[in-house]
Amino acid sequence: MLGDVEDFFTERQGSIESRETNLSEEHDDDQTQQDIDLEEVVLDEKTSEPEEEPVEAIFESGRGYVSHENTDKISQQGFYGTRLDDGRLELLPVEILHLIERKRIFVKSVQGRKVEAKEIINDLLPDDPGLWVRYLVFRDLRSRGYAVRQGLGHGIGFRVYARGEKPGNATANQFVYILKEGEPISLTNLDMITDAASAARKKLVFALVDRNGEVNYYKVAHTTLRNRGDDS
Repeated sequence: MLGDVEDFFTERQGSIESRETNLSEEHDDDQTQQDIDLEEVVLDEKTSEPEEEPVEAIFESGRGYVSHENTDKISQQGFYGTRLDDGRLELLPVEILHLIERKRIFVKSVQGRKVEAKEIINDLLPDDPGLWVRYLVFRDLRSRGYAVRQGLGHGIGFRVYARGEKPGNATANQFVYILKEGEPISLTNLDMITDAASAARKKLVFALVDRNGEVNYYKVAHTTLRNRGDDS
């Protein structure tokens, strides 16, 4: 695990270095061969969320559930969670952890016992070893003011919306694929990811989490190698 989970949630309330986004992608529909050019990019200056009184969320089966009375308060018009048919808001683990850190929710078990962030992580890590790294990326993106939703397969960690756009009113304009420092990605997976982003007409960004838990971003650009006949 990267860093100490308990220290992170009890002490770390500071900011991560501000960055400016340049998530650009060059694409040619007639391309016959792709050359992936990874170039370090960074995101916009982060923005803070308004502070509000925390509300209760019930932790059950790896998800958090907010009562229908508080759904609008936490959802922020689609920024967090999924509305269920019974009016409750269902939160993913990364959303639970982020809202705990932001002091927007406090979590209890079905039996009414208080549940800490560390307990949630330890409970879920055996079946979801990528949770902590995924959370660090989610936290970083949200702290910069981006609307972030879960990815849709092909190894894509998150869908990220353009500044000012909200889920439900717009579609995500970029995919974020998460990498952990020291863990390689195969050429097969790299090809699959870039093809998936290209087919969906989304910009593709790699989020690399280093051993200190810091997140760096890399754009993926498509370059066409044109056939120049008999040139040597």
